[in-house]
Amino acid sequence: MAPQCPPDLRVLCRKLTSTPPNLLPQQLPALTHNVLRCKDVLSAQHDAKAKEDASTSALVHKLKRSITTLLEGRSREGRFAAVVLIKAVVDVGGWEILRTSGPWVNGLLSIVQKGDPIVSKELAIVTITRIYILIQPYQTLIREIVTPTLPAFGTACVQLLKAHSATPPHVSETICSALHTLIPHHPATIRPLSSQLRTAVRPYLAPTCSDALHVPATLTDAARRLVISMHFVAAKSSGSDEWGKLVDTILRDLHQTADQVLRAVDESWQPTSGYDRTRVSTEGEPRGGDESSPEQLPSWEGVTAGAERLAGLFSYLQETLRCSTKSPVTVPIGAYLDAICRICVIARLSPKTQTWDQALDTNAGVGRDEKDELWSVIPNLHIAAMSLLLTLVQRLDRDMIPLVPEAVDHLVRVIKSGMSVAHVRIIGYQVLDELLRIAGSTMPKTTVDMLDPILGACCRDLQQDAGVLKPAEKPAQSVKDTKKNGGSVAIANVDLFLAKPESNNAPNTSLKLEAAHKDAASKLLATLLSSLTQAHLKPTMRGLIDKTAIVTGNRDAMLSSVLNPYKDQRGRLYPSILPYFCRQYPEDQGLEILRSNLRTSSINGSGDMFASFQEVVEEQEEDEEEADADEEMADGDASAAEATETGKAESLSQLGSLASLPKKTGTDAPQENPFAAGSGAADNGFATAGSNSPPKRKHDGADEAAPAKRLEVEKPAELPKAKVKSTAVTAKPDEDAEDDDDDSDVSVHLNMELEDDDDDE
Repeated sequence: MAPQCPPDLRVLCRKLTSTPPNLLPQQLPALTHNVLRCKDVLSAQHDAKAKEDASTSALVHKLKRSITTLLEGRSREGRFAAVVLIKAVVDVGGWEILRTSGPWVNGLLSIVQKGDPIVSKELAIVTITRIYILIQPYQTLIREIVTPTLPAFGTACVQLLKAHSATPPHVSETICSALHTLIPHHPATIRPLSSQLRTAVRPYLAPTCSDALHVPATLTDAARRLVISMHFVAAKSSGSDEWGKLVDTILRDLHQTADQVLRAVDESWQPTSGYDRTRVSTEGEPRGGDESSPEQLPSWEGVTAGAERLAGLFSYLQETLRCSTKSPVTVPIGAYLDAICRICVIARLSPKTQTWDQALDTNAGVGRDEKDELWSVIPNLHIAAMSLLLTLVQRLDRDMIPLVPEAVDHLVRVIKSGMSVAHVRIIGYQVLDELLRIAGSTMPKTTVDMLDPILGACCRDLQQDAGVLKPAEKPAQSVKDTKKNGGSVAIANVDLFLAKPESNNAPNTSLKLEAAHKDAASKLLATLLSSLTQAHLKPTMRGLIDKTAIVTGNRDAMLSSVLNPYKDQRGRLYPSILPYFCRQYPEDQGLEILRSNLRTSSINGSGDMFASFQEVVEEQEEDEEEADADEEMADGDASAAEATETGKAESLSQLGSLASLPKKTGTDAPQENPFAAGSGAADNGFATAGSNSPPKRKHDGADEAAPAKRLEVEKPAELPKAKVKSTAVTAKPDEDAEDDDDDSDVSVHLNMELEDDDDDE
């Protein structure tokens, strides 16, 4: 049974026939809603002979005829309204509308080819592309509608792309997206236009500040996807070869551009993938590109423009990894990493104490101004290289595991060099998060120690955003300092004296992170606790991470901390942050499982487990001062343990204090040392705990010579169960009754200690 005719269909027909064409654009929102409500009627088959379908079929036919009349009319407003209505009707009509859409496609093509407003042309391109895509399941309609009109549509799009100054960027972006969508479905039809398309979009692939056109980033991405999809139009099975040639061309352009941009540096990079550096002249400004050659990108001049071209080529390589291909391709991973390495080796390992001239070997033939300009663009190049590395890791996933050590080296070098640049830290957090996800559990301790600067920066950013870490106050200049400076008086800001004093608890909005920055740091914080081997972390670093998770309320990080408790090198379990997790997320679904299956443990005589950021920084500085790398790591572990035991009250008070975990005081009952030198009688671990008599000695003079069985220690060592049993078995059976009482008494103290240890566990 055919659906009933809705009133919206009658309203549509009445308004389209009674409203003047120049007033229709104002009515389009309401008319579009009416079309959407007529979905069932427009997509159903109608029998003109049936009485109940006669009126509905007539109204549908009247609607189509009205739209066609507007499309072929002389009014520009009417044609624009017709394009909008065709798009809406085609979306809801299905095959019933598509089979009669041939005249509409021809009318839309005339709008694209002729002098209609650019808005009408853009909407017509979108509508034609939508019709072509919806027709794909129907081979008959493809032969009748798509095949005759697609060449004319492609030619019209190329003409619009070539008119760079007349075509707005958003229209060029729409054209590139439309052709990129159609090429995989109709490669043979678009093949004759491939060379013209490459030439037309060449200025959009890697724009610079030297270009006459302003190219938005969205247009650049659309143009790159279009050029990369051109390998679909290759004859037969040569699509993978075309894709490989495109990647090779991009890499060669990248290294040629780097030769010019980095000419002020005596590079230590050694090529390994066949792209060797060439000698360039140091006269004049660095320049590259060629306007006359259709195979070359537009020309550029200057270090800043060259750096933009270099960053654009890195982004171009990213798109080659993101876009789908016609067939399996061979990814030159070594060439990708070689390009990344060339940029990453240009870095400062100690930016606080080194200048760029001290950290790198420079070319004496290049002027100071060019060098300063180069140092200013190095962070942008690092971000571009790390973005390519991030895409490479995301695309290859676990196939990237053999190259993780090299990737970590590049990452640490870049982060140390650009620690003060927020965007460098953001991309560094993202890359490290992906590397830990695929290979965090396999990283050795030496690699984890290399990551300390990144971990400290992550915690610092999150604590600053939470208002825990306050900026250091600048000391006021004294009178003596003024005299030392030659008696000059610094200009004071008088308005500061009139401003109201802010409270210490007022949040500092200048330290708030961007949304992307905070998200990257928060995700990395949780990954550090779930993917890294916790035993490889230093105690102060693990305490800093736990503290950051608590003060920032990071649910994933706190849950990962509870599920991955920290044990030191002696196997001692550090306190869990489960109480803080329960306090901040009392209704979390995972809490019931944690409460029933996990037991918190503490260390006998342990101090505050939360480390401050200053402690971690001081620990890292101590490690850097060591000459030998092996001794550096060993000394770092010792200083970390010493800092945790002694505590640093001043730094903790600066960062904001947390409720420290319970400590054992000196008033607690002393525990017996099971490893103290005992008498000749062995302890019986299975004796009953019923005697309270004081311990006796075998000889009268043993009180002065024999060591005491009870020793006061701060952190008594635990007694392994295996040794307890062996001690009980070696007890002499032929001792007298008095000696048996001694063994019984000693066994009482030993059993009590074991029960205490079990409770602690």
